[in-house]
Amino acid sequence: MIARRRGILLGTALLALGAPLAACGEGPGDVYIGMATSAEFGDREGFLAGFTPESKALVEAQISLSEAYDLRQDDPVKQLVFDHLESVETDGDKAVLEVSSGTKSKKILMVKTDEGWRIDTKKLVDFWEDEANKK
Repeated sequence: MIARRRGILLGTALLALGAPLAACGEGPGDVYIGMATSAEFGDREGFLAGFTPESKALVEAQISLSEAYDLRQDDPVKQLVFDHLESVETDGDKAVLEVSSGTKSKKILMVKTDEGWRIDTKKLVDFWEDEANKK
């Protein structure tokens, strides 16, 4: 029993100390994988950490609404979390990630901020619109 508690406390301490340290110097792919992994484990804060502050509030509200009204197609987790990170193309302060699950794939734009690589929902929507217009 005591060993189990120590293990839990040690694990919690490592997570608490490791998360901020891991964010230092992470590339866009690393941030995305962290977000996706957090989402898969039900860690909403971990998922939201991958967004700019302005976007975080919007995404958090959208998640709450999609849960309250059972609007799964509008759930940001369903829209942004995929099984595989296929590629990352970085150009200055922007990166385009190609992600996939099964036969479904999507490109996700990330921007470099003072906090590191993040998803800015406004820029992402504009990017998706530009991509759709290219087709």
